[in-house]
Amino acid sequence: MKTTMSFVLLMLSATSLRSQIAEPAAALTIYTRFATPPSPPSVGYMKSELDAIMFPFHLRIEWVSLEQADGREAAARVMVVSFKGTCHVDSRPAVGPASGRLGWTQVAEGEILPFSDVDCNEIRSLMTARLAMSLPEARERLLGCAMARVLAHELYHYLTGTTKHASSGIAKAFYTGAELASGRLRFDEAQLRCARGF
Repeated sequence: MKTTMSFVLLMLSATSLRSQIAEPAAALTIYTRFATPPSPPSVGYMKSELDAIMFPFHLRIEWVSLEQADGREAAARVMVVSFKGTCHVDSRPAVGPASGRLGWTQVAEGEILPFSDVDCNEIRSLMTARLAMSLPEARERLLGCAMARVLAHELYHYLTGTTKHASSGIAKAFYTGAELASGRLRFDEAQLRCARGF
């Protein structure tokens, strides 16, 4: 973890000057790290869904595997996202007590840090019934979209610098399996106004 944090701090300082010269203010590089190999189709759906959710902010997202990062990537902002558990629809639901935490972002002395976690085991556990009754392609889409919605929630905390939650939309504190699997889950107008100032 110390090595990862040192890398990101270096990237933050290095990209600050680059962003002033060449990169748009709304550029964001997300460095990803998966505990186990994910399902490529689900990852693809995750990226597409996150683009759709963040569209109102005109946020241009670049994805880089942390294992393949060489420090040459340039962006106005960077974020490291660790995907816990198994991000694959063919895996059985995790055995053991559920924590109920789908994702979280690190905070130090009241400051939101660019380090977030998304727990695929918790997501799959919450969506067990819906995944079981769906066809394979639909399961990939459901998991990918759910991962994107949890990640968008953590992005909201990071971009706005707040730990507060809303009563509806992406920024609400808790999701149901039905909400994660719904056809559309987005930021509401109040959340959009708050986040547009980042």
